[in-house]
Parts: sequence; structure tokens; C-alpha cells
Amino acid sequence: MTEAEQAVRRDLAAFCRLAAHFHMTDLVYTHISASLPGTDHHFLVNRNGVLSERMQASTQVKIDLDGKVIGGTGDEQRDRDRN
Repeated sequence: MTEAEQAVRRDLAAFCRLAAHFHMTDLVYTHISASLPGTDHHFLVNRNGVLSERMQASTQVKIDLDGKVIGGTGDEQRDRDRN
């Protein structure tokens, strides 16, 4: 993962938590995504069912324009928490 992607992941997670803090979400139905710099139309989105207030950089999913998962399932943090 590039430093640029790590920075976008942190920024997206922080933005989602801020949106939740200011009551600007629809619980799990809020959609906030971020485009990744230097890639061919790749985006970061939150895993379905994750509240904005619980968004973390490590649980975001990388997708392309067609919605195909390019990286991560969004379950990595949950899997680590179980072990």
C-alpha cells in the first residue's frame, strides 16, 4: 500500500467519524467514498453495514468503477479482533 493510499484511508475514516459526530449520517446507509490518487479509477468505500462512527482505515474496501473489489474485504479488522 502506498503512502498516498494510507493517507486517503486515514482521511476518509476521519471524515466519516466527523460526519457521524455532527449527525450527518443515515446510520449504515450513508455513502462516503474517496478516489485514490495515481490509480486507474479506484475508490475506497466503507464495508456494508459499518456505522460511520466506527469507520477505520483498515476496514475500507478498494473497488473499481464497476464495483469489483480490488483490495480487501473490509473484514480484516473484524478477523483480527476475533483472534
